[in-house]
Amino acid sequence: MYDEAEYIYHQFQTHFAQKKNQPLILYGIGNNTGKLLPKIADYNIAGLMDGKRKEGSIWGKKILDCDNVKELGVKDIIIIARPAVIGVIYHRISEFCKNNQITVWDVNGRDLSQIYINQENDIPYFHMCFENLETEIEKHSIISFDIFDTLIMRKTLYPKDIFHIIEKKIGKDNNFSFAALRISAEEELNKERVNPTIFEIYERLQALSGISNIEKEQILNLEIETELEFLVPRKRMLELFEHIKEDKRIYLISDMYFTKDILMKILKKCGYEGYRDIYVSCEERCSKTEGLFDIFRKKVNNSQHCLHIGDNYMADIMSAMHAGLDAFQVMSAQELLESSSYKKLLLSDMGLMDRLATGLFCEKGFNDPFALSGTKGKMCVDDVEKFSYLFIAPMIFYFSVWLFQRIGRLHCDLILYSSRDSFLIRKICRMIKEKQQISGYPEDIYFYTSRRSILAATTWNEKDIRDRACFDFWGNVEELFRRRFDIEIEEQGRDVRTMDESEINILIKKYEKRILEQCKRERENYVSYILKTGISGHKKIALTDFVAVGTVQNGLEKLIPNKEVQGFYFLKRQPGKNELDRDVKAESFYPSKGDFEIDSNVYHYYLFLELVLTSQEATVHSFNDDGSVRFMEETRSEVHRNIVNQMQDSILNYVTEFVSLYPKIEAADMNREVPDIILGFLGKEYTALNMEEITSLSLTDEFFSQTFNILG
Repeated sequence: MYDEAEYIYHQFQTHFAQKKNQPLILYGIGNNTGKLLPKIADYNIAGLMDGKRKEGSIWGKKILDCDNVKELGVKDIIIIARPAVIGVIYHRISEFCKNNQITVWDVNGRDLSQIYINQENDIPYFHMCFENLETEIEKHSIISFDIFDTLIMRKTLYPKDIFHIIEKKIGKDNNFSFAALRISAEEELNKERVNPTIFEIYERLQALSGISNIEKEQILNLEIETELEFLVPRKRMLELFEHIKEDKRIYLISDMYFTKDILMKILKKCGYEGYRDIYVSCEERCSKTEGLFDIFRKKVNNSQHCLHIGDNYMADIMSAMHAGLDAFQVMSAQELLESSSYKKLLLSDMGLMDRLATGLFCEKGFNDPFALSGTKGKMCVDDVEKFSYLFIAPMIFYFSVWLFQRIGRLHCDLILYSSRDSFLIRKICRMIKEKQQISGYPEDIYFYTSRRSILAATTWNEKDIRDRACFDFWGNVEELFRRRFDIEIEEQGRDVRTMDESEINILIKKYEKRILEQCKRERENYVSYILKTGISGHKKIALTDFVAVGTVQNGLEKLIPNKEVQGFYFLKRQPGKNELDRDVKAESFYPSKGDFEIDSNVYHYYLFLELVLTSQEATVHSFNDDGSVRFMEETRSEVHRNIVNQMQDSILNYVTEFVSLYPKIEAADMNREVPDIILGFLGKEYTALNMEEITSLSLTDEFFSQTFNILG
């Protein structure tokens, strides 16, 4: 089994041995710090720090506040905490440390100022705003707009992604690679300097592929239908268009293979009506760089100045100015992404699903051409719906798709979606099944369970009691016995973390009989609940969980022997010593390693993801004699639960959007790095989250009696 304390000690020795004689501060007062201190007794540990406690002592060391640390002249603080909270801790003390030349390290020897380095980027365009555009428009009576990426945009990263979507819709029956041939047909005609129409492209496509006239017409219409599904207005540009169309003469100019009639249909779907005319390269047989603006000027009014607004610097801005027009650039969503603090997303190796995820990120984040005005490339997010859609939904959706795919391929005949973390996941998997009309997917059950309930039900002897009692607990000994074993003890409360193991063992001996009687009752009730679910009629059972070591699966296998249980976890953590007494058969969406071993964003933010995923019900405590569920006392406020509801609704909107756009999702390939990078954009070095309702949310782990503030 994985020994977290040993790993921390090894990393500490590896990275900080050279600082042994220098005064060091450890940030974190949990059990890992308590286990580490005796092993590094030869180090000069000047004291400990904590987010809540500012004085007193623990583990034989004084707890210090910032003033104490400053007085001591310490130059190194080492955080002993799980990656899920390291970012919060660092941002809490970073300003103080910067002002006092203190380096903050994690246990893996990384200078956190370099990990959380500012991602700001500044370019002249970020100093422009919507009012600048309005001012320029006021100076002109004739306004021309580019169409694609200026007035409207696609919900995918690249225009050619549409061809790959169409290929998936066509399926394999036609036995030809549509996307490659569609691209080749257009490229051949462009090399011949034809500026082709969509109809000419499909004539060439037919010649390349040998498809029939009927197939040609069907696929051509499918392309137009698919474009209509993917195209949306850039909302502020539509508002601007509506505002000026009564006072200005508006024309549209586009380098495009769609004819004017098709463009009018697209524009109407996106809300654009009231322009005078459209000038399109495929009908004029001339692109913007080849003189399309000259044709426009001669036909409209050669003597009047016109303002052209477009996204492409060469085709729209330079070509318009060369023809004697004034010009104003509005960046496309893709160019905003390339110029922003989020540009590293584009370095990933992306398949079609990943490009659609990135396209939806751009559509939500950069639909407004001035979304980064005055921000130096960092998005300002102050809306719960937008926050959830941008940063949380991709990760949850990717996991759900992976889960859907794996369960389907392993031919499980029943899925147990464990409470509470699989509540939303179950909804998403059901949406995938229903909206894409996938047959043969297994029956599912929302299965009530919790770490506390399964461990109590599988406590048979004194050793089991000791194992349950030895887990970390932030509270006094009376609370420990009440929460873990549902019994009241007479001893006065003492902080469990400062008690000797022998003292706990004495209490276990004293109350052993009562504990085992209570656990026997809970076991019988749990089995009664299991029988009510109908599990007994199935052979191969899939059990889902979010972040876990396998405690629930391990316990369930004991309660329903002779059943094959296959676990599917978002992130399967390595169990610590004595945490599991048997191996569980499980797959993990992200690698199964110790908390301190992975430098992935999921390890920094999985606690927040858990907070988002949970149901409105409280944590399961145990089961009543009739097999009904007994819940713990609710620790979340009504405001908290309402915010979680809003976030879940936004995630479900994302799922609805994705599965409507991406056909055959059950066969999709994905790069897990993409949602992980997007999740990392939650960090303050990337995004300004102006939402106290989000940053103030906390997660309470009733089993450990510990509350985490995750983003604050």
